[in-house]
Amino acid sequence: MSKPPSPILDLSHTGLLIAAHGSPSTKGGRTSSRKHAETIRNLGLFADVRAGFLTEKPFIKDVLDGIHLPEVYVVPNLAYRGFVSTTKLPQALNLTGEVTERITPNGHQRVHLCDPVGTDPSTAKTFAVRILSTMDSLKVPDTDTAIVVIGHGSGRGRESFEHTNRIARDLSRFGIIPPVFTTFLEEPPFIKNWRDLTRAKNVIFAPYLISDGFHGSEEVPRDIGFNTKSEIFIERLSHVQPNEMNQDGQRLIYLPPLGDAPEMAELIINRVRASLT
Repeated sequence: MSKPPSPILDLSHTGLLIAAHGSPSTKGGRTSSRKHAETIRNLGLFADVRAGFLTEKPFIKDVLDGIHLPEVYVVPNLAYRGFVSTTKLPQALNLTGEVTERITPNGHQRVHLCDPVGTDPSTAKTFAVRILSTMDSLKVPDTDTAIVVIGHGSGRGRESFEHTNRIARDLSRFGIIPPVFTTFLEEPPFIKNWRDLTRAKNVIFAPYLISDGFHGSEEVPRDIGFNTKSEIFIERLSHVQPNEMNQDGQRLIYLPPLGDAPEMAELIINRVRASLT
């Protein structure tokens, strides 16, 4: 993201809070939300840009209370619209709807709750570009190759399942030729059973996860068969680079979670602009 998109409205007197779930077991400086906040802050589009979390410091309520501006936009850095974005996050921030009027020690403040970043129409294209770039750089052919998309899944509702499958289906619209399979962490088909879906010679694992926390850096790659304690694995993941290995005659390639992609910063800005239309 080398330059700011052409502004639709002047946001230079407003604040932006990137609200993420967080992971107490992940080093804060490595989180994608902090990276995107820094990227957007450097663009100068907003008067104040911060990241906050539900489960780790700085907590989103404390961050919001520290933004002393009359207008603040909250963008959930989440993959889909579900329980966290519609219930847990608004409750943590004491929000009453899409727009909340409140009185702070510094005066009146209007807080806008935007849709999660994963709902942006450009998400599938951004995902496809990342996969295609990896296939090109690692010389992975279209034939005898499979793409395995990994979503979170949930026993609480069908939002994650349906949204992840929709993103996976849309990949073919943006140049993905190999077959695409969808797996999940918390509901079938489980990622640990991925061999039940494909025996392709080349398998690219693409986590549709917005956070770079425990799921994307340890749980998912471990279920696939990667050694997540390897220094090389950790280093490549921290530099947003794919890891690969050969196992039982198959070439396995693991991409960093989608939320790590630098392009996601622009999608966060898009969610703010979408709330204005």
